[in-house]
Amino acid sequence: MKVGEIYEVRHKWMLPHSQNSFWQNVSTVLYLGEDIITRPDGYSVVNHVVLANGEKRLLDQNFLKFFEEIDEDR
Repeated sequence: MKVGEIYEVRHKWMLPHSQNSFWQNVSTVLYLGEDIITRPDGYSVVNHVVLANGEKRLLDQNFLKFFEEIDEDR
């Protein structure tokens, strides 16, 4: 994914039920980049930040599969 690019939210029916209500009203997101957290033991956790409906959302790698590049030819 590229910082500053807009992505379409796809396959909403596969989203976890706990996240479903927010994401049902989101059609596109702006990818803001990685947010890396380094724990005291030295292990780094890479999360991703998107802007969705005016809110910053912190997501893990597994959530990125629900975003697709917008096909401008459609």
